[in-house]
Amino acid sequence: MQTTPPNSPPRPSNPPVKPIGSVSRGWLAAVLAALVLIALLAFLAHVWESFEGGPVRSTAQFSEHVMATRQAGEDVYDQLSPVPLNQAYAEREGSSSCVDDLGFDDTGVSRSEPIYTWHLDFTSRRDYLAAVDHLKADWTKEGRTVKDIPAPAAGERGHGLPGISTTDDNGTELALRPEYFTGEPVIRAEGTCMRYHDEYGYDYDQDGEAGW
Repeated sequence: MQTTPPNSPPRPSNPPVKPIGSVSRGWLAAVLAALVLIALLAFLAHVWESFEGGPVRSTAQFSEHVMATRQAGEDVYDQLSPVPLNQAYAEREGSSSCVDDLGFDDTGVSRSEPIYTWHLDFTSRRDYLAAVDHLKADWTKEGRTVKDIPAPAAGERGHGLPGISTTDDNGTELALRPEYFTGEPVIRAEGTCMRYHDEYGYDYDQDGEAGW
């Protein structure tokens, strides 16, 4: 008589072995993701610091920044040909963009963006246009990138007077162009926003040029 053997439990199946190549690819992807994250965090930190006005500098460094901005504009004035009729003088402008709206600055830290303009008086429209062409040629020879500023449209102040702009090695934006409100030719030198230790206890943007 044939007997049925007792049911034996099923043998456990071995888990599939992952190919070595897939393990290596997974590890490599994790390392690359970590590197990308580190680079992104470093980039965001740099952007955030720039948004704050950069690292906090000393009062002396800020004063040098202001003087360099003004000198950059004076150098543009000296390059003009034909020479304007008047002896132009630097006029300081206030800045509404270089402010601490979010409360980043500690006590004793201020920020400012030096901006200067020189109002020019040329003999004629032809002389102004010749000065623009001459300055553009000089800047190009110096290896600077020169941007053309379109002339204001008909009916606007400064109609028909184009301008040019460039940025120097210190980040100062320089321009020869019609002034926004009067339409008269001006040189404009705009330095970068800088945070600094205010050793004198006042805000340069509010108290004029004292200490500059």
